[in-house]
Amino acid sequence: MDNHQNEGRLASLEVFPPARSYVYLDAASVGLTHKTAAEAINRWQTQLAEDGTVAFDEEAEVKCFDDLNAAAAELFNATPADIAVASSETVLMSSLAWAAMPKKGSTIVATCITHPSTVYPWMRVAQHTGAEMRWVKPRDSMAIDMDELLGAIDANTSVVCISHVEYGTGQIYDLKAIADKAHRYGALCVVDGTQSAGQVVVDAAGSGIDAVATSTYKWLCGPFGTGLTYISPRMQEMSPGLLGWRSHKDMWDFQADRIELPKGAKRYEFGTMAYGTAIGATVSLRYLLDTGIPAIQAHNAKISRQLIDGLLELGAEVLGPKDPNQRSATVAARFAGKNSAEFARTLKQNNVIASLRKDFIRFSPHFYNSADDIRRGLAAIRAAL
Repeated sequence: MDNHQNEGRLASLEVFPPARSYVYLDAASVGLTHKTAAEAINRWQTQLAEDGTVAFDEEAEVKCFDDLNAAAAELFNATPADIAVASSETVLMSSLAWAAMPKKGSTIVATCITHPSTVYPWMRVAQHTGAEMRWVKPRDSMAIDMDELLGAIDANTSVVCISHVEYGTGQIYDLKAIADKAHRYGALCVVDGTQSAGQVVVDAAGSGIDAVATSTYKWLCGPFGTGLTYISPRMQEMSPGLLGWRSHKDMWDFQADRIELPKGAKRYEFGTMAYGTAIGATVSLRYLLDTGIPAIQAHNAKISRQLIDGLLELGAEVLGPKDPNQRSATVAARFAGKNSAEFARTLKQNNVIASLRKDFIRFSPHFYNSADDIRRGLAAIRAAL
């Protein structure tokens, strides 16, 4: 391994080999998959194909979930009893929304720049119950004013549904402040952590939020097909919106004419999933946890600041909040006189990988990136301009 290439990175290029070939600034879209995690998934699938349940029996199925629950508990500063696993953030958020069932006439507070997967489940439930959406709008720079967000929460609020980090601009919210205000009025605070888990600390228990759900294929560097959620004691008392054969306290009993939900967050684990992805997700989570999420957050903040400074020098408009404490590693920028779609294609042709979102380009460096990557990326942008 070339130690010089690894210099300035928290993650090894042996673990994330595409980072050798590209300036990969696209974790907010799809993070680079941990190589050993991918190998673990392939190994599981091959063993299943060759030996069926001899290779993957009921005991192995339980262990697969238990191992991932334990890793997710560390990620969210919780206990395994507070964790549930399913196939994606979306199905977990849907189950939480139907469990909460905000009543007719109450309001669900959300930002209008959040990702559809964050709020569509709540909008669907609101259509059913007669609850209303209350949208907090951004300012010109696509930044949400925290005071306006908190001000939207009042005695009529039943749920605050927020993305911890906004998918477009990377704005990060103070979850404790939001949860405290919601709880003052008896409302729930439910969080989409897909854009935060793995790049910033998500202290679910310490912040007092009622639930946080995430997928593993972005900042957690895991596979598609796995979702994780922390569920507070309050929501553990509710009946999940999605039920399946795993929903009974003795799931191996297989008796159809009764249902007794298990205690704790396990009641939100409802069905069969692609178990190999759970095995791979455990490998990737363990790698990030061993590296240290606080260390990853500090590293990402440093290189994203370098990116912002370079973009501003090149005349770009950087979107989102000006306060660095309200920013994650995600950076959104527009270039005057440039068509963002064409500009994004030009960067890709020069091995700088970022995403087009609406009329801006979103850059999202992670712990496998270095300061040299940022310099190379900025040089490519300068040449394209």
